[in-house]
Amino acid sequence: MKKLYTLTAVIFASSISFAQVNNSTQKWQSAMYGAPVKVSYQLGTLPTDKQEFTGNGAKIKPSGVSNRAADHSAFIRLGETYYDLQSNAAMPHRLVKHPNGNISATWTTASSDAPGFPGRGAGYNMFNAETSEWSTPSAERVEASQRSGWPNVGVLTDGNVFVIGHDATSGGFYMTKSTTPGQRPSETVNILTQAPYKPIWSRTDNTGDTIHLICAYTDSAAPGESRPPVINGVRGPMVYSRSLDGGTTWDKQHTVLPGYDSTRFNSGSADNYAIDVRGENVAIATSSALSGVVVWKSGDAGQTWKRYLADSFPYAPFTGKKFMIDTPFTSDGTVDVLLDNDGKVHAFWGLTRVFDEDTTDESYSFFPGYQGLVYWNENMASGENMLIAAGGSFDRDGDGANGITQANTAALSEGNVPAGLATVARLGNTSALRQPSAAIDENNRIFVTFSVPIEGDESFLSANFRDIGIVHSVDGGATWENTQNITQFYQKEDDFACVARDVDEFVHVMWQQDEIPGTNLQNNSTLMANHEVVLNTIYYSAIPVEAIVTGEIGHMYGINNEKIGTGDVFVVGQNFPNPFGESTNIAIYLSEPGDVTLEVRNTMGALVQRTNNKGLLRGNHLLEISASNLSNGVYTYTVIAGGRSETKSMMVAH
Repeated sequence: MKKLYTLTAVIFASSISFAQVNNSTQKWQSAMYGAPVKVSYQLGTLPTDKQEFTGNGAKIKPSGVSNRAADHSAFIRLGETYYDLQSNAAMPHRLVKHPNGNISATWTTASSDAPGFPGRGAGYNMFNAETSEWSTPSAERVEASQRSGWPNVGVLTDGNVFVIGHDATSGGFYMTKSTTPGQRPSETVNILTQAPYKPIWSRTDNTGDTIHLICAYTDSAAPGESRPPVINGVRGPMVYSRSLDGGTTWDKQHTVLPGYDSTRFNSGSADNYAIDVRGENVAIATSSALSGVVVWKSGDAGQTWKRYLADSFPYAPFTGKKFMIDTPFTSDGTVDVLLDNDGKVHAFWGLTRVFDEDTTDESYSFFPGYQGLVYWNENMASGENMLIAAGGSFDRDGDGANGITQANTAALSEGNVPAGLATVARLGNTSALRQPSAAIDENNRIFVTFSVPIEGDESFLSANFRDIGIVHSVDGGATWENTQNITQFYQKEDDFACVARDVDEFVHVMWQQDEIPGTNLQNNSTLMANHEVVLNTIYYSAIPVEAIVTGEIGHMYGINNEKIGTGDVFVVGQNFPNPFGESTNIAIYLSEPGDVTLEVRNTMGALVQRTNNKGLLRGNHLLEISASNLSNGVYTYTVIAGGRSETKSMMVAH
């Protein structure tokens, strides 16, 4: 049972014992709005996918806002879904870059809003590097008939793609593979079942055909159903499995990592863990408000492990019978882990505080309005953390804080909207700034996305819409630069961001968007229909590293004043195919919306083709050059926008 206390505002003060960030220009002050919320301490309270949600509530998008702000962003639409809860906490690996330049994306999809989402499964789309195109967006799942969800994606040694999602009804996982590289996964098998228990909520990663998987157990007190196993004194623990042959067999199945025991944990939980794999190195992190952040590292593909306490929560293991009146800092359960090119482990998590003044029940309280992102690496001591992003960076009214409404921190109670609220947008028991997803390039520059409510961007029912922020380090995590906003949509809810681990000249990111703050599966009251089932869009963008590193993505644009027509090109890709006989495509990224001119010249410098593209939006675009009036030979093409231009060479060969 969840109870609300009197609304309070807590300010993130400088007395907090995090390592200082070496960046004097960053505003680290952050408003922590929201009453401390009491939550029950028990296993299995998070959604698995069985609930049925209905409703025909009022639309959230207000009218008459076009004169206040404008949305001038263009991103690539991968697919859609009526099922809008992509994770209870940490994000899986849902975006992967192939060695040949292809990109695969997966997400939980449902093609209809039927109660219970009977057609739910793994959505899929792929970018073909040879054609520079994504497949046609859809809500079609890869499984033939199996009802699945919470998918992960990876690429095997032979170039085939696998998608692993869970079977929440019976436990275990569905693995769907492609039969030919470049094709959509289509052959589904059931793996890692463990009757009578129900392991679900997987996170996977792989190097070649060696696949590593972690998961936890769903818990049910329903008559006739088994409770989860108790191992090392932990009920329903996080467990580890491994396959050495691309998922055909699993030589390790549902094993507990060393040190995962009752000295720190009482129970496992859904989705509060992450995994990263590079060669023989494997890194796993788990986090929760009641156990802190624990990291394991293996240098021999999962044979042996070393354990680290990235955040040594002082009250672990917590039973609900301990006083916590000093309100310690801890993780909100959204976590990610990353291995750099030298094999060093980096971990990231959302920040919250907890306390317990009542030891007569199995409950504790936490502050859902906290807005902080915390970082640790294996060279740091236990509990030596660094704050790398905070809500104050998204301040829009000049008071040094990212002001959000109570609707972002309150919770539904017994099926009703809390007193005095028309709607809520709180995402489970996670914090306001949440859900890191990390990537790295060949120079050990680290990029971390996260989700954050935006001050001033509110629905007419007084809930803040979210955007996707990003923070980066150019020195392997020693220092961190200013946060930026990579979506900048107005009156749209952007959440559940996931980045491809490998960064080239772009940071590849995907996320979910709709027009109502929060999610239907977490924030809908069947009595009030305050978050109806609506169609959500899955978006992708390739954000130029150059634009991020120079700080020119920014974080204010899209909310304040309309700004269009200037145009500014950051990245102009090499045309593909090249050479070409009929037509070729050029991928560009606009940092600002506006007009774009494409000019083609021959070796003598004579202009042979010009295309004017009017009113392109900020973001990714494909420009096409036709060879119908071009003879064989070498040409240059120049992309011009605003005060910038960039020229590259191409070859026509009919």
